Amino acid sequence: MKLVGRHAVEGTEPTIYIGHRTYHHQRNGKVCVTKTWYAEYCLEARRRYESLGTTNKAAAVKQAHAIVQRIDNGSLSKPNRRVDITTLRQEYMQTLRDRERAKKTIEKYVYVLGEFEEWANKSNHRYASSLDDRSFWAFNRAMINDSLSEKTRYDRLIIVKQLFKWAHRMRRIGANPFDGIGLQKPEANEQPCFTPQQVAILLNNADPRERIIFATMAYVGLRFGECRELHWSAVLFDRGQHGFISVRRGGSSGTTKSRRFRHIPIHPELRTLLDTAPRTFDRVFTARSSGKHPDGGGPIDERRLLRSLKRSCRRCEFANPDQYKLHTFRHAFASMCARNNISYKYALEWMGHKSSDILDLYYTMYDKTAEAAIATIDYAAHQPIANTPAA
Repeated sequence: MKLVGRHAVEGTEPTIYIGHRTYHHQRNGKVCVTKTWYAEYCLEARRRYESLGTTNKAAAVKQAHAIVQRIDNGSLSKPNRRVDITTLRQEYMQTLRDRERAKKTIEKYVYVLGEFEEWANKSNHRYASSLDDRSFWAFNRAMINDSLSEKTRYDRLIIVKQLFKWAHRMRRIGANPFDGIGLQKPEANEQPCFTPQQVAILLNNADPRERIIFATMAYVGLRFGECRELHWSAVLFDRGQHGFISVRRGGSSGTTKSRRFRHIPIHPELRTLLDTAPRTFDRVFTARSSGKHPDGGGPIDERRLLRSLKRSCRRCEFANPDQYKLHTFRHAFASMCARNNISYKYALEWMGHKSSDILDLYYTMYDKTAEAAIATIDYAAHQPIANTPAA
Protein backbone atom coordinates (compact mmCIF):
# COMPACT_ATOMS: atom_id res chain seq x y z
CA MET A 1 0.00 0.00 0.00
CA LYS A 2 1.33 3.42 -0.97
CA LEU A 3 0.09 6.55 0.76
CA VAL A 4 -0.98 9.56 -1.30
CA GLY A 5 0.60 12.87 -0.22
CA ARG A 6 3.01 10.95 2.00
CA HIS A 7 5.42 13.07 4.07
CA ALA A 8 7.49 12.63 7.23
CA VAL A 9 6.38 14.04 10.58
CA GLU A 10 9.19 16.15 12.01
CA GLY A 11 10.66 15.01 15.35
CA THR A 12 9.57 11.35 15.13
CA GLU A 13 12.00 8.44 15.61
CA PRO A 14 11.47 6.01 14.04
CA THR A 15 10.22 8.27 11.29
CA ILE A 16 6.45 8.34 11.01
CA TYR A 17 5.02 9.24 7.62
CA ILE A 18 1.43 10.41 7.20
CA GLY A 19 -0.74 10.44 4.10
CA HIS A 20 -3.98 9.13 2.65
CA ARG A 21 -4.83 5.59 1.64
CA THR A 22 -6.35 4.63 -1.72
CA TYR A 23 -9.23 2.21 -2.17
CA HIS A 24 -11.51 0.93 -4.93
CA HIS A 25 -15.06 2.29 -5.00
CA GLN A 26 -17.72 -0.37 -4.47
CA ARG A 27 -19.92 0.48 -7.45
CA ASN A 28 -17.74 1.89 -10.22
CA GLY A 29 -14.38 0.36 -9.29
CA LYS A 30 -12.58 3.71 -9.48
CA VAL A 31 -9.57 4.35 -7.28
CA CYS A 32 -10.51 6.79 -4.53
CA VAL A 33 -8.53 8.49 -1.76
CA THR A 34 -9.61 8.41 1.89
CA LYS A 35 -10.20 11.65 3.76
CA THR A 36 -8.82 9.99 6.89
CA TRP A 37 -5.07 10.30 7.56
CA TYR A 38 -2.92 7.17 7.81
CA ALA A 39 0.49 6.59 9.37
CA GLU A 40 3.33 4.58 7.84
CA TYR A 41 6.41 3.48 9.78
CA CYS A 42 8.92 0.67 10.08
CA LEU A 43 9.05 -1.50 13.21
CA GLU A 44 10.83 -4.80 13.77
CA ALA A 45 11.97 -4.82 10.12
CA ARG A 46 8.38 -4.63 8.88
CA ARG A 47 6.49 -1.81 7.20
CA ARG A 48 3.34 -0.92 9.13
CA TYR A 49 0.28 1.14 8.32
CA GLU A 50 -2.23 2.49 10.80
CA SER A 51 -5.39 4.57 10.52
CA LEU A 52 -5.13 7.75 12.57
CA GLY A 53 -8.89 8.11 12.78
CA THR A 54 -8.99 11.80 11.85
CA THR A 55 -9.35 14.05 8.82
CA ASN A 56 -7.56 16.91 10.56
CA LYS A 57 -3.85 17.22 9.71
CA ALA A 58 -2.83 18.76 13.04
CA ALA A 59 -4.58 15.95 14.89
CA ALA A 60 -2.88 13.42 12.59
CA VAL A 61 0.55 14.86 13.45
CA LYS A 62 -0.31 14.58 17.15
CA GLN A 63 -1.35 10.96 16.64
CA ALA A 64 1.96 10.26 14.86
CA HIS A 65 3.90 11.44 17.92
CA ALA A 66 1.64 9.24 20.08
CA ILE A 67 2.73 6.24 17.99
CA VAL A 68 6.36 7.03 18.83
CA GLN A 69 5.48 7.08 22.53
CA ARG A 70 3.77 3.70 22.23
CA ILE A 71 6.83 2.29 20.50
CA ASP A 72 9.08 3.65 23.23
CA ASN A 73 7.06 2.13 26.07
CA GLY A 74 6.76 -1.20 24.26
CA SER A 75 2.97 -1.18 23.88
CA LEU A 76 3.28 -1.78 20.14
CA SER A 77 4.08 -5.46 20.38
CA LYS A 78 4.62 -7.47 17.26
CA PRO A 79 1.23 -8.68 16.00
CA ASN A 80 0.62 -12.29 15.08
CA ARG A 81 0.76 -12.11 11.30
CA ARG A 82 -0.16 -15.79 10.82
CA VAL A 83 -3.35 -15.77 12.85
CA ASP A 84 -6.08 -17.75 11.09
CA ILE A 85 -9.62 -16.51 10.54
CA THR A 86 -11.10 -19.28 12.69
CA THR A 87 -9.12 -18.07 15.71
CA LEU A 88 -10.04 -14.45 15.06
CA ARG A 89 -13.72 -15.32 14.79
CA GLN A 90 -13.70 -17.31 18.03
CA GLU A 91 -11.88 -14.58 19.96
CA TYR A 92 -14.15 -11.85 18.59
CA MET A 93 -17.31 -13.76 19.47
CA GLN A 94 -16.04 -14.30 23.01
CA THR A 95 -15.45 -10.55 23.27
CA LEU A 96 -19.05 -9.87 22.19
CA ARG A 97 -20.33 -12.35 24.77
CA ASP A 98 -18.20 -10.72 27.47
CA ARG A 99 -19.74 -7.39 26.51
CA GLU A 100 -23.19 -8.96 27.03
CA ARG A 101 -24.43 -8.27 23.54
CA ALA A 102 -28.03 -9.31 22.88
CA LYS A 103 -28.71 -13.00 22.25
CA LYS A 104 -30.08 -12.41 18.76
CA THR A 105 -27.06 -10.26 17.90
CA ILE A 106 -24.72 -13.07 18.99
CA GLU A 107 -26.68 -15.59 16.91
CA LYS A 108 -26.52 -13.35 13.85
CA TYR A 109 -22.78 -12.72 14.17
CA VAL A 110 -22.06 -16.44 14.71
CA TYR A 111 -23.92 -17.30 11.52
CA VAL A 112 -22.50 -14.51 9.32
CA LEU A 113 -18.88 -14.95 10.42
CA GLY A 114 -19.25 -18.70 10.11
CA GLU A 115 -20.35 -18.21 6.48
CA PHE A 116 -17.39 -15.90 5.86
CA GLU A 117 -14.96 -18.38 7.44
CA GLU A 118 -16.31 -21.19 5.27
CA TRP A 119 -15.92 -19.07 2.13
CA ALA A 120 -12.41 -17.99 3.14
CA ASN A 121 -11.24 -21.56 3.69
CA LYS A 122 -12.64 -22.67 0.33
CA SER A 123 -10.93 -19.68 -1.33
CA ASN A 124 -7.48 -20.39 0.15
CA HIS A 125 -7.74 -17.48 2.60
CA ARG A 126 -7.16 -19.38 5.81
CA TYR A 127 -4.97 -16.63 7.27
CA ALA A 128 -5.99 -12.99 7.72
CA SER A 129 -2.74 -11.84 6.12
CA SER A 130 -3.88 -13.30 2.78
CA LEU A 131 -6.92 -10.99 2.55
CA ASP A 132 -7.13 -7.71 0.65
CA ASP A 133 -9.65 -5.53 -1.21
CA ARG A 134 -10.07 -8.13 -3.94
CA SER A 135 -10.97 -10.88 -1.50
CA PHE A 136 -13.53 -8.60 0.16
CA TRP A 137 -15.34 -8.05 -3.13
CA ALA A 138 -14.91 -11.72 -4.06
CA PHE A 139 -16.90 -12.61 -0.94
CA ASN A 140 -19.51 -10.08 -2.03
CA ARG A 141 -19.63 -11.70 -5.48
CA ALA A 142 -20.12 -15.12 -3.86
CA MET A 143 -23.15 -13.76 -2.00
CA ILE A 144 -24.52 -12.30 -5.24
CA ASN A 145 -24.17 -15.73 -6.84
CA ASP A 146 -26.17 -17.12 -3.92
CA SER A 147 -28.95 -14.64 -4.81
CA LEU A 148 -28.71 -12.68 -1.54
CA SER A 149 -30.33 -9.25 -1.57
CA GLU A 150 -28.34 -6.03 -1.51
CA LYS A 151 -29.43 -5.30 2.06
CA THR A 152 -28.43 -8.77 3.28
CA ARG A 153 -25.03 -8.47 1.61
CA TYR A 154 -24.52 -5.00 3.10
CA ASP A 155 -25.34 -6.23 6.61
CA ARG A 156 -22.94 -9.19 6.31
CA LEU A 157 -20.10 -7.12 4.87
CA ILE A 158 -20.42 -4.63 7.74
CA ILE A 159 -20.08 -7.49 10.25
CA VAL A 160 -16.99 -8.80 8.46
CA LYS A 161 -15.44 -5.32 8.48
CA GLN A 162 -16.14 -5.05 12.21
CA LEU A 163 -14.30 -8.32 12.84
CA PHE A 164 -11.09 -7.10 11.19
CA LYS A 165 -11.37 -3.61 12.67
CA TRP A 166 -11.46 -5.25 16.10
CA ALA A 167 -8.57 -7.60 15.22
CA HIS A 168 -6.39 -4.67 14.15
CA ARG A 169 -7.27 -2.60 17.20
CA MET A 170 -6.37 -5.55 19.44
CA ARG A 171 -3.05 -6.00 17.59
CA ARG A 172 -4.03 -9.50 16.47
CA ILE A 173 -3.17 -8.59 12.88
CA GLY A 174 -0.58 -6.19 11.50
CA ALA A 175 -2.98 -4.27 9.26
CA ASN A 176 -6.70 -4.19 8.65
CA PRO A 177 -7.07 -5.62 5.11
CA PHE A 178 -10.49 -4.00 4.68
CA ASP A 179 -9.75 -0.58 6.18
CA GLY A 180 -10.75 2.18 3.79
CA ILE A 181 -13.30 0.10 1.86
CA GLY A 182 -16.47 2.15 1.58
CA LEU A 183 -19.98 0.66 1.59
CA GLN A 184 -23.11 2.52 0.56
CA LYS A 185 -26.13 1.61 2.67
CA PRO A 186 -28.99 0.44 0.44
CA GLU A 187 -32.39 2.08 0.57
CA ALA A 188 -34.82 0.50 3.03
CA ASN A 189 -37.34 -1.86 1.45
CA GLU A 190 -40.92 -0.67 1.53
CA GLN A 191 -42.81 -2.63 4.18
CA PRO A 192 -46.48 -3.69 4.14
CA CYS A 193 -48.75 -1.40 6.11
CA PHE A 194 -52.35 -1.79 7.22
CA THR A 195 -54.67 0.99 6.14
CA PRO A 196 -56.85 2.55 8.86
CA GLN A 197 -59.82 0.65 7.40
CA GLN A 198 -57.95 -2.67 7.59
CA VAL A 199 -57.03 -2.12 11.24
CA ALA A 200 -60.66 -1.36 12.07
CA ILE A 201 -61.83 -4.51 10.26
CA LEU A 202 -59.23 -6.68 12.03
CA LEU A 203 -60.15 -5.34 15.48
CA ASN A 204 -63.87 -5.81 14.83
CA ASN A 205 -63.42 -9.41 13.70
CA ALA A 206 -60.63 -10.60 15.99
CA ASP A 207 -61.02 -13.03 18.86
CA PRO A 208 -61.51 -10.99 22.11
CA ARG A 209 -58.24 -12.31 23.57
CA GLU A 210 -56.31 -11.28 20.45
CA ARG A 211 -58.24 -8.06 19.83
CA ILE A 212 -56.67 -6.33 22.84
CA ILE A 213 -53.16 -7.43 21.76
CA PHE A 214 -53.68 -6.18 18.20
CA ALA A 215 -55.19 -2.94 19.52
CA THR A 216 -52.18 -2.34 21.79
CA MET A 217 -49.82 -2.76 18.85
CA ALA A 218 -51.95 -0.50 16.67
CA TYR A 219 -52.70 2.26 19.19
CA VAL A 220 -49.33 2.31 21.02
CA GLY A 221 -46.93 1.09 18.33
CA LEU A 222 -45.43 -1.63 20.53
CA ARG A 223 -43.22 -4.41 19.20
CA PHE A 224 -44.38 -7.96 19.88
CA GLY A 225 -41.75 -8.49 22.59
CA GLU A 226 -42.85 -5.31 24.34
CA CYS A 227 -46.46 -6.56 24.32
CA ARG A 228 -45.42 -9.96 25.65
CA GLU A 229 -43.45 -8.39 28.51
CA LEU A 230 -46.01 -5.70 29.35
CA HIS A 231 -47.02 -5.94 33.03
CA TRP A 232 -49.96 -4.30 34.72
CA SER A 233 -47.53 -2.37 36.90
CA ALA A 234 -46.42 -0.55 33.72
CA VAL A 235 -49.98 0.48 32.81
CA LEU A 236 -50.39 3.77 34.65
CA PHE A 237 -54.14 4.33 34.74
CA ASP A 238 -53.86 7.29 37.10
CA ARG A 239 -51.68 9.42 34.80
CA GLY A 240 -53.27 11.97 32.50
CA GLN A 241 -56.78 11.70 31.10
CA HIS A 242 -56.70 8.06 29.98
CA GLY A 243 -53.43 6.84 31.45
CA PHE A 244 -49.96 6.05 30.12
CA ILE A 245 -48.09 2.88 29.22
CA SER A 246 -44.50 2.69 30.43
CA VAL A 247 -42.40 0.59 28.04
CA ARG A 248 -39.34 -0.74 29.83
CA ARG A 249 -38.71 -4.25 28.52
CA GLY A 250 -39.31 -6.57 25.61
CA GLY A 251 -35.88 -7.00 24.03
CA SER A 252 -33.47 -9.89 24.43
CA SER A 253 -31.29 -7.91 26.85
CA GLY A 254 -34.00 -7.54 29.49
CA THR A 255 -34.79 -4.00 28.38
CA THR A 256 -36.29 -2.62 25.15
CA LYS A 257 -34.65 -3.26 21.79
CA SER A 258 -33.27 0.28 21.68
CA ARG A 259 -32.47 0.18 25.46
CA ARG A 260 -34.61 3.31 25.84
CA PHE A 261 -37.55 3.66 28.23
CA ARG A 262 -40.58 5.53 26.97
CA HIS A 263 -44.03 6.62 28.15
CA ILE A 264 -46.93 6.60 25.68
CA PRO A 265 -50.42 8.04 26.30
CA ILE A 266 -53.23 5.47 26.21
CA HIS A 267 -55.74 6.06 23.42
CA PRO A 268 -59.38 6.24 24.61
CA GLU A 269 -60.37 3.21 22.48
CA LEU A 270 -57.52 1.17 23.97
CA ARG A 271 -58.41 2.32 27.49
CA THR A 272 -61.89 0.85 27.05
CA LEU A 273 -60.41 -2.53 26.14
CA LEU A 274 -57.88 -2.44 28.99
CA ASP A 275 -60.61 -1.65 31.51
CA THR A 276 -62.43 -4.87 30.55
CA ALA A 277 -59.32 -7.08 30.57
CA PRO A 278 -58.88 -9.53 33.49
CA ARG A 279 -55.97 -8.82 35.84
CA THR A 280 -55.37 -12.34 37.08
CA PHE A 281 -51.64 -12.35 36.30
CA ASP A 282 -48.77 -9.88 36.38
CA ARG A 283 -48.60 -9.88 32.58
CA VAL A 284 -51.27 -7.94 30.73
CA PHE A 285 -51.38 -10.53 27.92
CA THR A 286 -51.12 -14.25 28.60
CA ALA A 287 -51.41 -17.42 26.53
CA ARG A 288 -54.29 -19.87 26.68
CA SER A 289 -54.06 -22.76 29.15
CA SER A 290 -51.58 -25.50 28.27
CA GLY A 291 -49.91 -28.53 29.85
CA LYS A 292 -47.05 -26.34 31.09
CA HIS A 293 -49.35 -23.51 32.19
CA PRO A 294 -52.73 -25.10 33.02
CA ASP A 295 -53.93 -21.85 34.56
CA GLY A 296 -53.24 -19.98 31.31
CA GLY A 297 -50.67 -17.61 32.75
CA GLY A 298 -47.84 -18.34 30.31
CA PRO A 299 -46.35 -15.74 27.94
CA ILE A 300 -47.98 -15.34 24.53
CA ASP A 301 -46.26 -17.13 21.64
CA GLU A 302 -45.16 -15.05 18.65
CA ARG A 303 -45.54 -17.76 16.01
CA ARG A 304 -49.03 -18.73 17.13
CA LEU A 305 -50.16 -15.12 17.20
CA LEU A 306 -48.66 -14.52 13.73
CA ARG A 307 -50.51 -17.54 12.31
CA SER A 308 -53.71 -16.23 13.84
CA LEU A 309 -53.15 -12.78 12.30
CA LYS A 310 -52.62 -14.26 8.85
CA ARG A 311 -55.80 -16.32 9.20
CA SER A 312 -57.67 -13.17 10.18
CA CYS A 313 -56.29 -11.33 7.13
CA ARG A 314 -57.49 -14.16 4.89
CA ARG A 315 -60.95 -14.18 6.51
CA CYS A 316 -61.16 -10.42 6.02
CA GLU A 317 -60.23 -10.98 2.34
CA PHE A 318 -57.20 -8.66 2.35
CA ALA A 319 -55.14 -8.71 -0.82
CA ASN A 320 -51.97 -10.82 -0.43
CA PRO A 321 -52.83 -11.65 3.21
CA ASP A 322 -49.63 -13.59 3.94
CA GLN A 323 -47.49 -10.47 3.50
CA TYR A 324 -48.64 -9.04 6.83
CA LYS A 325 -46.72 -9.48 10.08
CA LEU A 326 -47.31 -8.56 13.70
CA HIS A 327 -44.84 -5.72 13.12
CA THR A 328 -47.23 -4.34 10.46
CA PHE A 329 -49.32 -2.89 13.30
CA ARG A 330 -46.27 -0.83 14.28
CA HIS A 331 -45.98 0.40 10.71
CA ALA A 332 -49.68 1.29 10.80
CA PHE A 333 -49.07 3.30 13.97
CA ALA A 334 -46.24 5.20 12.24
CA SER A 335 -48.44 5.88 9.23
CA MET A 336 -51.26 7.21 11.43
CA CYS A 337 -48.82 9.58 13.12
CA ALA A 338 -47.94 10.84 9.65
CA ARG A 339 -51.52 10.98 8.39
CA ASN A 340 -52.51 13.13 11.37
CA ASN A 341 -49.44 15.39 11.24
CA ILE A 342 -48.35 14.37 14.72
CA SER A 343 -45.09 16.04 15.75
CA TYR A 344 -42.07 14.14 14.48
CA LYS A 345 -40.58 14.48 17.99
CA TYR A 346 -43.59 12.79 19.59
CA ALA A 347 -43.69 10.01 16.98
CA LEU A 348 -39.99 9.19 17.46
CA GLU A 349 -40.36 9.24 21.24
CA TRP A 350 -43.41 6.97 21.20
CA MET A 351 -41.72 4.48 18.87
CA GLY A 352 -38.47 4.54 20.83
CA HIS A 353 -36.17 5.74 18.06
CA LYS A 354 -33.65 8.53 17.70
CA SER A 355 -34.17 8.24 13.96
CA SER A 356 -36.20 5.84 11.85
CA ASP A 357 -36.12 5.07 8.13
CA ILE A 358 -39.60 3.57 8.40
CA LEU A 359 -40.96 6.69 10.08
CA ASP A 360 -39.35 8.83 7.38
CA LEU A 361 -41.01 6.62 4.76
CA TYR A 362 -44.50 7.02 6.20
CA TYR A 363 -44.08 10.73 6.84
CA THR A 364 -43.17 11.08 3.17
CA MET A 365 -46.10 8.94 2.03
CA TYR A 366 -48.75 10.62 4.15
CA ASP A 367 -47.57 14.21 4.59
CA LYS A 368 -50.79 16.22 4.25
CA THR A 369 -48.89 19.43 3.69
CA ALA A 370 -47.12 17.86 0.73
CA GLU A 371 -50.43 16.55 -0.63
CA ALA A 372 -52.02 19.97 -0.32
CA ALA A 373 -49.04 21.61 -1.98
CA ILE A 374 -49.07 19.31 -5.00
CA ALA A 375 -52.82 19.81 -5.40
CA THR A 376 -52.16 23.50 -6.16
CA ILE A 377 -50.59 22.53 -9.50
CA ASP A 378 -53.23 23.39 -12.11
CA TYR A 379 -52.19 23.20 -15.72
CA ALA A 380 -55.71 23.96 -16.97
CA ALA A 381 -55.60 27.40 -15.35
CA HIS A 382 -52.74 28.35 -17.66
CA GLN A 383 -54.28 27.29 -20.97
CA PRO A 384 -53.86 29.91 -23.73
CA ILE A 385 -56.99 31.87 -24.62
CA ALA A 386 -58.40 30.65 -27.92
CA ASN A 387 -58.40 33.22 -30.74
CA THR A 388 -61.87 34.50 -31.55
CA PRO A 389 -62.54 34.15 -35.29
CA ALA A 390 -63.04 37.43 -37.12
CA ALA A 391 -66.63 38.44 -37.99
